[in-house]
Amino acid sequence: MSASAAGAFIGLLTALGVCLVASRALTLRPPSMLERIAPFIPANAHVRARVHHAPSVGRVLLALARPSTSRPSGTTLELRLAHAGQSSMDRYRLDQVAAAGLGACVGALLGLALVLRGAAALCLPLLTVSGAIAGVMAVDRLLARRIRARQERIAGELPAVAELLALAAAAGEAPPAAVERVCGTLGGELVHEMARSLNEVRGGLSFDLAMHQLATRIGSPELTRFIDAFVIAIERGAPLADVLRAQASDVRAAQRRELMEKAGRKEVAMLIPVVFLILPTVVLIAVFPGVQGLQLVVSS
Repeated sequence: MSASAAGAFIGLLTALGVCLVASRALTLRPPSMLERIAPFIPANAHVRARVHHAPSVGRVLLALARPSTSRPSGTTLELRLAHAGQSSMDRYRLDQVAAAGLGACVGALLGLALVLRGAAALCLPLLTVSGAIAGVMAVDRLLARRIRARQERIAGELPAVAELLALAAAAGEAPPAAVERVCGTLGGELVHEMARSLNEVRGGLSFDLAMHQLATRIGSPELTRFIDAFVIAIERGAPLADVLRAQASDVRAAQRRELMEKAGRKEVAMLIPVVFLILPTVVLIAVFPGVQGLQLVVSS
């Protein structure tokens, strides 16, 4: 690479850094009156447009990262973000852009170092593009791990919630009152989501629809089965306490089966250190005294 091309690349990185610093400085200004009173007034499109805005560079990056509204992937991404407990698609897109920029910078620096050491000039654009793609894929992978971890936590909280709902239903409380009692007794992500659904019921939404939306937001198969059985028992007048206790037992049995499956997979993985580390050491300890004895006999 020529000196002019290297200088142009360094100047581009410097300009990008200056723009990022300037955009960050814009967010450090004191909040306006509208931003201070926005949490206490009804939200509308005008208020959201005036309050929830990104810095100048952030708006440009967001416009580049946001997909078209005609694509069906937006709904899927919103559902995945809801499964992860996040609600801002704009924030996710900005994270993708930031990760892509960071990966592109790392790839460009690596490619520049290779070019300066005599490699082909094609390494620079290839590594830059590869770094940007790796950054986007890393953000998506992190989102998938957050979804899986959150669903596991909620599945672990489900048996206790089901037992308390069964106790409240056996005491004669209505399903919304039983859910409210559980929300006031326990804590955790599942209880937080149930409290959110309860607020929607107070706002006029039907109880069964709020419960189905709860299962959709979380996306856990165990919770979906539990909500379906809960709602069907309410609609058909089945003994609610017995149904909830049976669901809690089923969830615990499923968790035991999953734990046994994980233990089986770990058992196979444990063969690697046993075969390649522990077993050679044991064989060496067993064989070494005999080898030393043979050497002594031969030397004598």
